[in-house]
Amino acid sequence: MISLNECIGMSGLQEEEVAVVAEHEHLPLMVAAELAQTLLETPRGLYSLHVMFRDRLAALATGRERVKEHQLAALYAQFRIRHPLPRIL
Repeated sequence: MISLNECIGMSGLQEEEVAVVAEHEHLPLMVAAELAQTLLETPRGLYSLHVMFRDRLAALATGRERVKEHQLAALYAQFRIRHPLPRIL
C-alpha cells in the first residue's frame, strides 16, 4: 500500500501545496495529491491550481488570519516560480 507521504511525493507539489488543494476542494490529502498530480499535466490544470491558491488567499484576506495569509502568499510565490502561470490555455 502506498503511504500518504509517497503519494504527496509523487504529486509534484510540496505537502503544504497539496494541503491548499485539499482545503479548496474539500478533499482528503491523499485524494488532493492525486488531483494535483493530474492538474500539473496540462496548462488548464496548472491554471486551475493557480486559481485555487488565489481563491484561498482571497478567503484569508477577508478574515483575521493575517499570519496564515502571509504564509500562503509566500508559498504561492514559491509555487509560481516552479510552476509559472501558462500563457495559453
